[in-house]
Amino acid sequence: MAASLMDLVDLTMVNVALPSIRTDIGVRYGLLPWITGGYALAFAVVLVPGTRLGGVHGRRRVFLVGLGAFTIASVLGGLAPSPEALVAARVAQGTAAALMVPQVPFIIDAVSPADGQGRAVALFGAVLGLGSVAGPLVGAALLHSDLFGLGWRSVFLVNVPIGMAGLVLGRRCITEGRDRPTAGPVRHERAGSRRRGGPPVVTSLFTIRTYAVGVGVELLYGALGGIYFLAWCFHMQAGLGWSPLRAAWCMLLFGVAVAVFAGLSRDVLFPRYGRTVLQAGALTQLTGVLVYGWQTQHYGTGIQPWQILPTLVLLGGGMGLAVAPLSTVLLAEVPPKQLRLAAGLGNTIYQLGAALGIGMVPVAFLGLLDAGRPAPVAFSHTLRWLACLLVTAFLLTFALPRFPGRSPSKQSRTGAVADGTSTAG
Repeated sequence: MAASLMDLVDLTMVNVALPSIRTDIGVRYGLLPWITGGYALAFAVVLVPGTRLGGVHGRRRVFLVGLGAFTIASVLGGLAPSPEALVAARVAQGTAAALMVPQVPFIIDAVSPADGQGRAVALFGAVLGLGSVAGPLVGAALLHSDLFGLGWRSVFLVNVPIGMAGLVLGRRCITEGRDRPTAGPVRHERAGSRRRGGPPVVTSLFTIRTYAVGVGVELLYGALGGIYFLAWCFHMQAGLGWSPLRAAWCMLLFGVAVAVFAGLSRDVLFPRYGRTVLQAGALTQLTGVLVYGWQTQHYGTGIQPWQILPTLVLLGGGMGLAVAPLSTVLLAEVPPKQLRLAAGLGNTIYQLGAALGIGMVPVAFLGLLDAGRPAPVAFSHTLRWLACLLVTAFLLTFALPRFPGRSPSKQSRTGAVADGTSTAG
């Protein structure tokens, strides 16, 4: 779990540190997105093969190799003398994370007693939520304290003692264990794929409507997150002149809103209202984007954090409503023997979307700054890109059944109850 936490915290910390990195080692605007995009792209490309390597060579072994490589790449990133060296270190980090992170659920499954599976999964989810929320604050605190005069380099080097401790504890405490009985079909599928010499991706998944549409929505939200977080972090610090700590507090509020509404969406709203929750989330987030665009143009560089707090609740709440049920949508009609493969492919598509979105940032935001346009103008342009992605995601959700995974008869009955009507004659 600590390894997954380290991966998430590292990803969000680097976003906060980007303006400082650019100033210190002179990263040009065209290369800046690759400091985060290189990580995301490498993670996406290696994620599915990394998962399969764990199944073939042992989860513990591949996990420890990934953790060791991640620690070494963190050292290289912290000592990078040039932008190109830093990008190379980030690609290495993303590759190592793709070996390390997907083994964690399998290891938890293997070492947890059968009656403790639910608690273990809940704890794992809580750790992931903590990482996504705490990362910006940890990064800002490191930049603010300037430990040992390291500046932004501490954002990478802080991983080193954590990684070394993880290696020691992992070698002592993690056993390979045995797969649960539910993994049997997965092993059979994997062995069959090796005999056929075919690729690990089962193309038949894309003949399932809920899966194909869900993957499309995940791709769009991945791109949206890639554009928004990079442009937003850079705008708050380099454009508005805010300190990393002030920017991080705004990101914290956004993260809390995502977490609160994600839990509400997944556990309460989606089982009752189905795809309507995804559509409401997209519209809520679109409202936040439009309001933020108006505020950016109206207040310019004089905008204050308290003025955007309600907007951040709309943006974060909308994202939580829309994204949290996507894993349920993706797997709703997938055959049991393909569930793990389908989930891994869905994560890969999301990461590819994030890398694609980060690659758009030079056009959507940084290119305008490089051309001398004011920061509010450049950020308003970025928000228009986000609005287009949200409208597309909203329209795409209409291709989903109203209640993914339910039979047509149950869909009509549940829909009638949700609408407040009765199916009785």
